[in-house]
Order: sequence, then C-alpha cells, then structure tokens
Amino acid sequence: MSGQSPAENSLATITRDLGSNLYLYQILDETPNGVLVVSLDHQIIYTNPAACHFLAISPGDIADASLGQILGPENIWLFSLITNFFKDPEARTSSRIRQEIEIHKTEKEPVIIDVVLVYPPSNPDYYLLYLIDITARKQLEGELRRRNAFFHNLIDSSVDGIIASDMQGKLILFNQGAQALLGYSEQEALADLHVTGLYEDAEVAYEIIKRMRSDEYGGKGKLLRHEFVVKHKDGSPIPVSFSGGIIYDRDQEIATFGIFTDLRAMQKIEEDLEQTHNMLMQSEKMAGLGRLAAGVAHEINNPMSGIMLYANLVSEGLGEGHPLSEDLDVIIHEAERCKVIVADLLEFSHQTSYEMVLIDLNAVIRKTLGIVRNQPYFHNIEVQLQLDDDILPIFGNSIRMNQVIMNIIVNAAQAMEGNGTLRIVSRNRAGRDIVEVVISDTGPGIEADRLEKIFDPFYTTKVPGEGTGLGLSVSYAIVKEHKGSIRVTSSPGAGATFSLRFPAVLDTLTGGNHEP
Repeated sequence: MSGQSPAENSLATITRDLGSNLYLYQILDETPNGVLVVSLDHQIIYTNPAACHFLAISPGDIADASLGQILGPENIWLFSLITNFFKDPEARTSSRIRQEIEIHKTEKEPVIIDVVLVYPPSNPDYYLLYLIDITARKQLEGELRRRNAFFHNLIDSSVDGIIASDMQGKLILFNQGAQALLGYSEQEALADLHVTGLYEDAEVAYEIIKRMRSDEYGGKGKLLRHEFVVKHKDGSPIPVSFSGGIIYDRDQEIATFGIFTDLRAMQKIEEDLEQTHNMLMQSEKMAGLGRLAAGVAHEINNPMSGIMLYANLVSEGLGEGHPLSEDLDVIIHEAERCKVIVADLLEFSHQTSYEMVLIDLNAVIRKTLGIVRNQPYFHNIEVQLQLDDDILPIFGNSIRMNQVIMNIIVNAAQAMEGNGTLRIVSRNRAGRDIVEVVISDTGPGIEADRLEKIFDPFYTTKVPGEGTGLGLSVSYAIVKEHKGSIRVTSSPGAGATFSLRFPAVLDTLTGGNHEP
C-alpha cells in the first residue's frame, strides 16, 4: 500500500472499518443527516445519500472532488477555517468545530446546513463532517423574530403605558408610552423599579392583583377600567385609567400586565367644559342683571340729578359758615357716590358706547401700571412683567381695557394688603389666534364658594363703604363686549390668577385705526 495516496489509504481504512460492521452502511444510508468522510488532504472519501441531497450533487460527481469544490465559492471561508484547523496541532486537540453554511440550489431557496467537524484522534487518517438541515428551524426562527418585532413595535407605538411584570413584581416590559408617562427609561425600569413602585401607595399593587384573581371585575384574570393614581419618577401623582390581567401558562400564573391611560388631559378637558358651562351660566345671569341694572340706573339718574342740583342751590343760598352747610355737603357727596354707582350700572348693562380700534395690550398694561405705581398700596409690591414684544393687537377700546386691568390689579394689591408680588404676563396663544393676559398675585387666595360669585354685581368682600361690588362685574361686561373671556383660578393661601383672552387681529390685514 506504499504506492497509494493518503486519500486511498483513508478509503481503504474506512472500507475496512465499515466492512467489519456492515450494519453501519445501512445506518449511514438511512440517516436523515448528511455524513462526509474527508481525508487529511481534504479529498472526499465517502458521502451518504443525505449529504449528496443537501449539497445538490450526485454520488458520481464526488469522485476525486475536494472539499473546497463541494462546498462551493460561497463557503470558501469554511474551507479556510478547516484547513487552518489542521495546520495547528494544538487546535486539533479540541477535535470539533461547528458552523452554519448556505447551499444554493438552482432557482430554489438556499438550504441552511449546520456543519459539525469531528476529528477522531484515535484514527487520524480522516475527519468527519456531519451535515444537519436546519432550514425549517431557521425559517421558524425568522418568522418568530418578525412576529416579535411586529408585536414589539405595536406595543411601543401605543400612546398608553403598557407594563408587565413577573409574579415576583419584577418588571419585564416597559413600553415607550410607560416611559413618557412615568419618566423612567426602559433600562431604569427593568433594572431597578419594582411593580409596587408604580403607585403612591404600595398596597395598591396588591389590591390590583387581588381584584384580578376575583370574578367580580371583568372575569377571573382580568381587571377592567379602574382609576388609580400612579407616581412619576419625580414623585408627582398622575391619575390613570387602568385595565390589565394575569397571563397564564397551563393554569399557572406567570406574569401580570397593565395598560395605563393618562387621564390628565381628559380631566383638563372636563375642567374646561365645567368652566365654560359656568361662564355661560354667568353670562345668562349677567344679561338678566344687566337689563335690570339699566332700568334701575335710568330711574335713579334723574331724581339723583335733581337732588344734587337743589342741594347745591341751597348750599349757595345759605352761604359759607351756615350751620346746615355740613349737612348739605354730606347730601351732595352721597349723591355724587350714587351718580358713580349709576355710571357703573350703565357700563355694566352696556348702555354706553365707545370707539373700537386696534389696541396694543402691552401699552395698556404699562399705562395702567404707570398710574397706580405711586399709590400707597403699591409701595411694597414687587411687579414682575413678562410681556411678549411680538404680541398681536386686538380690536377694542384702550380706556375700557385700562379699566379692566386696573380693577384686577387694584383688587390684587388690596388682597395682598400692600405687600407681595404681582406678576403680569402677555402672550400669543392657539397658533397666534388668541392674545392672553395673565395677572396673578401672592395674596391669600379666594375661597371656593366665593369664586362663583366674584363677577356678580354688588358682591364684595370689603367692608361697607370701601367698595360697591361692581368692579369685577363691570370688568366682566367689558371683556365680553370685546369678544373675550375672563377666568379666575385660586385656592386659599395660594393667591389668585386672572386670565383674559381676546381674539387676535393681524395688523397687516386691516386698515383701521391703531390706538396705543
């Protein structure tokens, strides 16, 4: 055998080995896995039928073929890996390598083969390559990856927070909606946040799982449409609507999940609707009172003018120093106060007319502050101005708007008893369709039961003689006349905030007068 090649020597050895165990031939022929016997010079010695099928070659084409030819140019990297394996004696002590390759058949999808090299040190004349078809497994894995990616994207695309945890409370899912809602990153939540940390009160988490296990809240394993308060990363409370359930595996609880819907926007809409409803009710009430006030004002105006006229005539006729002069002065002073009240009533009932032009609310605010800053009540009040220089004009009357601003800031100064901070902000809102002025103070605030009455005529919290209770009601009427709205928010001890909103006017689109 000295004249035989290494491949022929290996073939003789293989033939001898298999000849002594004929049943091995049958095993190799019937096995679904491919088997290649390769000499150390990488010539194919033997292939079973499965290997021929996987490699898309006939048994006759294998004669005198090398491993590199059989694997093809697309898998030359594997052939290089095998040749390097046998060049390093130390590497051969591991006796095995495993790689995946693709075999491209004509006009067919590639077959994915798991190739396992086994080098038997007990008989170092050849090595074995086992070929295992893993195409179906890889296709299944790819399909699973695509489905997982689809469901992951679907979950992450939800605007609601979706959170899941195992039965020990460790979070295993924290989507982007949950990150936006609670302020944690996915890494932070999955690493450090326990399910009980989602709630202000940890007992809520245990109550939720208890209700999920009950049949009373949507069926066993479910909890539908419950409202809770969750805790943001910064500690602030967030009202949410919660629906969730338990995930089972063969009746075994393995996880829980919850869908958290942020209720803050909904609550804000409900508050705005309630405020709008109250304003409509107020408008109807004010309209009725306005008609009544107009009638009363006209009925009082004429006799009051007569009282003042005759009181002045009597005072002039008696001359200075007469004992009745002081009494006549009181009559004249009180009659003048009645005239002022009558004027306010006429203003409140829209019985006066005035010119409407384009006005700059920033100019109105500055002018009003210039008038009141020197008043004693304002000496210890800090005025903070945040006026938008790009504010749009509105259509109105600057004198009347001056009256509105003055009523509000004077009331604020009196509420703060001449010591505090008055903040005035002007800005464009709603895509520059609305101009807003916000006036806030640091006074004692307004009780909830009084908030509903502050725009009512003659309602005042001041002591008798210090106010008629018409200031804010007149301001309300003026704002409505300007097609605007006025809102107040307050709570005891937290000051009050008045918000005035008016339709903006694009100055370049109108040719009307522009009043500073």
